[in-house]
Amino acid sequence: MATPRVSIIVTVFNRTEFLPAALQGALNQSFQDFEIIVTDDSASPAIQAICEGFGSDRIRYRTNSERLGVALNLRAAVAEAKGTYIAILNDDDIWEAEFLARLVPPLDADQGRVLAFSDHWIIDGKGSVDVAETDANSARYGRAALPEGEVADLAELVLIKNGVPLAMGSVFRRDAFDWARVVKEVSGAYDYWISCLLVSSGGRAYYVAQRLTRYRVHGAMETVRKSADKNENQVFINQRLLADKAFSKYEGVLKQRYAWALYTVGKDLLAFDRKQEARDHLSRSIRVVFDKKAFACLCLSYLPAPLRSAVFALARG
Repeated sequence: MATPRVSIIVTVFNRTEFLPAALQGALNQSFQDFEIIVTDDSASPAIQAICEGFGSDRIRYRTNSERLGVALNLRAAVAEAKGTYIAILNDDDIWEAEFLARLVPPLDADQGRVLAFSDHWIIDGKGSVDVAETDANSARYGRAALPEGEVADLAELVLIKNGVPLAMGSVFRRDAFDWARVVKEVSGAYDYWISCLLVSSGGRAYYVAQRLTRYRVHGAMETVRKSADKNENQVFINQRLLADKAFSKYEGVLKQRYAWALYTVGKDLLAFDRKQEARDHLSRSIRVVFDKKAFACLCLSYLPAPLRSAVFALARG
């Protein structure tokens, strides 16, 4: 398509199990003015075969000459996108058929709106809806009581409640912010970071009070992966937000989160026996906001590894 209204970006890395359902849900949209860019950071022949198997000229498979990580993989695809709007679809999630039809019109109607988003269902690995968890999730992230229409305080919804499901439940203007700000350091938190960039742009948001997507919870999710530096992106993001004047109202909250992120990374590094890096993070955490847990963890870093492991095991028990 020469000039599609919406560019749907699907970032993938090795995983194939749920991709066909995600792509089929995108192709089934009642709003048909879109392209789909599957951007594969693993250069997987199996993923390419799935894309080509649909036989659709709406789906374009691309890969990178070297592994970029999820944030830069997304940015590379956006650089090739042709649409006015971007919609990100996780390879393990599913859109309802009316998703784009409900979210695109509010953006078309007002150039000052940079974002439209909806609520979503929670499904399991087999696709079954968990109604109780769905209701709890909507309440947890501030959408249960959010009225349909323009969001009164987008900064509060994003920063305090993380209420925008950006990576599978939104459509936003491609030119609302500088994509050079989507850097590798934000990694798996790119969706929250983009939400913050949209707030920083000064644009407005529109909420559609309907569950128009399905978020899949399963054992191979990124959220269950463990690593020493998994939460380093939260250190980066909160440090940058503290320097952004658009969020000065929330300086106290951001300092707490910055300190907690430093503590979390320090604790994780210590669990992987990277003592000096752990001490650096924990010391920084205490300097930002003093916390007993961070101080105790810093003290633990000076214990012998067997004793430290025993203390961790006791704390978990």
